[in-house]
Amino acid sequence: MLGKTHMMVGIAATLTVTQPKSITELILAVGAGSVGALISDIDVGTSSSHKDADKVTLLTVGLVGAVLLSDYFFDTRIAQRILSDSGVMRMVSGCLIFVLACAFGKEQPHRSFMHSFLALLILDFALGMILPAIVPYFTVGFLSHVAIDLFNMKKVRLFYPMKDGVCLGLCRAKGVVNNACFAVGCAVSALEAALVLLRM
Repeated sequence: MLGKTHMMVGIAATLTVTQPKSITELILAVGAGSVGALISDIDVGTSSSHKDADKVTLLTVGLVGAVLLSDYFFDTRIAQRILSDSGVMRMVSGCLIFVLACAFGKEQPHRSFMHSFLALLILDFALGMILPAIVPYFTVGFLSHVAIDLFNMKKVRLFYPMKDGVCLGLCRAKGVVNNACFAVGCAVSALEAALVLLRM
């Protein structure tokens, strides 16, 4: 599936599964779910996927900016929570593990390490060192990416480093199914975000 589809399905899945109950949780869910939904495709060696990797970087920077703005305008205290939960050394260590795992994954074949349960465990561990609250959001986003990739024609090596992969071969990455997934992802994301705001 295309990057925009992965992102919208990831946000929809994250909001549906985790049911955030505050503006703070909504920001974290959308941000971490988006990053989780997009990060697997940093291993594709095409120019379009490098653009997707740039989008992940931009999204991460945007998430940091949204956190700082929400702290300033809405007094959400997310940055304070990160520092109090983690401490500087723990946070730096988590960031380093996350970056190293992504750097390794970027050099691996597509749909291998960065689409595996092993990568998810390592990335979740790293994020848990930074801010444990975002781990469920990231996890759902990541799993949504892997789940919809299983429907495509190329095998996904869920149990990397094992060589075998899983592929249902039901559709291509582009086309009607991709467009339908994108539309449903947008609709569900909007509905779930509206429900969060109404519950506040």
